[in-house]
This record gives sequence, structure tokens and C-alpha cells, in this order.
Amino acid sequence: MKKKEYYSIGIMSGTSMDGFDFSLIKSDGVSQVKVLKNQFFKLEKKLTYNISVLINKLNTDFDKTIRSKFFFSTQKEFSELVIVNTKKFIKTNHINLNIIDVVGIHGVTLIHSPKKHVSIQIGDAQYISNKLLRKVVADFRVNDIKNGGQGAPLVPIYHNAIFPSSNKNILVINIGGISNYTLLSKNKIFSSDIGPGNVLIDSLCKRFFKKNFDNKGQLAKNGEVNLDLVKNWKKKTFLKKKHPISFDNYYFKLNDFMSSGVSVYDNLRSLTFYTAFIISNLERRLDCRIDEWIVSGGGIKNIILMNHLKDLISTGKVSNTDEFGYDGDFIESQAFAFISIRTIKSLSSAFPETTGCKKSNICGKIYNPNNIN
Repeated sequence: MKKKEYYSIGIMSGTSMDGFDFSLIKSDGVSQVKVLKNQFFKLEKKLTYNISVLINKLNTDFDKTIRSKFFFSTQKEFSELVIVNTKKFIKTNHINLNIIDVVGIHGVTLIHSPKKHVSIQIGDAQYISNKLLRKVVADFRVNDIKNGGQGAPLVPIYHNAIFPSSNKNILVINIGGISNYTLLSKNKIFSSDIGPGNVLIDSLCKRFFKKNFDNKGQLAKNGEVNLDLVKNWKKKTFLKKKHPISFDNYYFKLNDFMSSGVSVYDNLRSLTFYTAFIISNLERRLDCRIDEWIVSGGGIKNIILMNHLKDLISTGKVSNTDEFGYDGDFIESQAFAFISIRTIKSLSSAFPETTGCKKSNICGKIYNPNNIN
């Protein structure tokens, strides 16, 4: 007899490579979701550096790198850290490991290219499953790409569970490295990546200010929006691509957006405004009245970015996930815990309207411990 609800741990390590987001949820994988615990663990600087090097190598010489000792050693180091932090998460939050039905792991994306039919996230799921003696779900994007999809975004099915739209048009925005959206409209789901979220802002901060990100927009506050720059950026071809589309974080290069004719602060402020613009431009692209905008991801902490977004949006209330009781920093780790439940229940998590796939498909591969059937 199948269970009605499952306990699932979701582990997300995104493109910012700052650490691991852990979430424990209890859910039926359909509409009932209870978030029980969230916790963040830092990623060690040396490992972060090695992953960055690995990403560059894979994007330069894939065939050689994927078989290299460096790939396997970095993969193992990351996997060991996942195991250590999972045990810390369980111990710190007084969780009985035996009640956990599944662990969903989405490691840092090393390479994502739907055109080349490849999407690889770091982490040896079989090894992790063996060590934790738990069922693990990973490789969430591969099956969708095989079915002609973009492999992203995958979180919309979770948005649909926690923000039911009824008769309203709700637009859920995630501002991570890449911005993406989920349109919830009369029990239908539409989604796509949009373009750069924090990726260009973070890249500028690292290069010129030796900071990983613009904390609360304090750096951008010192600059002015250069409308000529923004006007040129509005001509970028990615803005004309048909939705749904997905972008690798490395699709956007800071050098393609920098201008020596303005100050670094003005460039940063203009990039911050541009990020808000491409999100607000969804009003025109989607051609429907938005009743409510719900924003999540690291971008909600950038006050300047959020102020620009609110100024540019013409209709609908703007709020963030925290106001609904869902910590915006952990939406994706919760989502992959939720999707993992759907995977073991053989429920689809990607759809033609969300990833552009030919037919709905189950996301993720199941890994069982070697000594468990």
C-alpha cells in the first residue's frame, strides 16, 4: 500500500557556489506541503575554486575533462561534503533518518546545454545513497532534455502546489543567477528562464569590489542608471528568443555588458536596473494582466533591484515568498525535495508549457543503496 505523504530532504547547491541549502518537507507530492526544517551550510573555498576550474574545463574540452582524475576527485570531494552536511542537518534538527523516504540532490551545474543534449550537476548520487542508506533522486534535468525540453525551469510544479492561483494570474519570479518565472493562470502553468538575474551583478562585484555580491544594493546605490547603456542592452538577442528557453549561467559574459565610458558604480546600477527591466518586460511578453507578483531568490535582498522592479511594473501587487511563510532562500531546495517525491511516485514534473518538452516527463533518476532493493 502506497503512502499518502512522504518525508523528503532536498539539497540544492546553486550557481553562486556559496554553499548548500537543505530543506526537510512532508508532502504528498501534489498539493499538500509542510516545510519542517531549512538550513544552510557553507561550501569550502578550495572546493568552490576547484568546481569553478572544472566548469571552465568542461566548457572548453568536455570529452577530456569528463574522464579526467580532476573531475572524479572533485566529484568525490563534493559528495563527501554532501554526506557530512546531511548528517549535520539530521543531528542539528533532531531528525530520525529512518523516517526519510527520499533525498533529492541538485549539485552545482557544471554544464547545461540542451542543444548538445547535456546537463551535468556535480555529485555522485549512487555513492551518497550507499553512504546514507537512503533512496536518492538526482540528475533532474536529463530526462526532460531527452524529451526535447530545456531541462529548466523545473521548480514551477512546486510553485503550483504552494501558490494555487484560483482565478488570478500569479507570476512567481525567481531571481537567482538566472531569473525565471512561473505563470499560474486558471490552473495552468507556464514558465521559462528570462535572462540574467544576479549573474552579471555578482560578476562585476567580484571583479571590481572583491565581493561575492552587492549586499542589499549598497554598492549600486552609489551609481546612476545610464539609459544609453540600458537602451543598447535592450537590443540583446536573448530577449527575442521564444519561451520557454533556458540559459546556462555562463551564457552571459560581463565583458559584453561593461562600458569604459561610465564609472563602475554607474555600470553596476545600470545592470541592476536592467535585471529589473527584463523581469518587468514580462507584462508585455505574456500579454495578460498580472494580479500578483511573488518574488523569491537572492535578488529579493537587493533593495535597489526590488525598488526598480516595483517602479517598472504597472499592474499587480509585488510581494515576496517570505510573506507567504516560505523562506525565499530555500524555495529551490524545498522544490527538489517535492519533485523527488513526485519522482518516486512516477509523477511528471516537466511539461510542454514549462520546459518546451514534447511530452510531460518524470524528472530525476532514482538511486537505491546497493544493499537495499
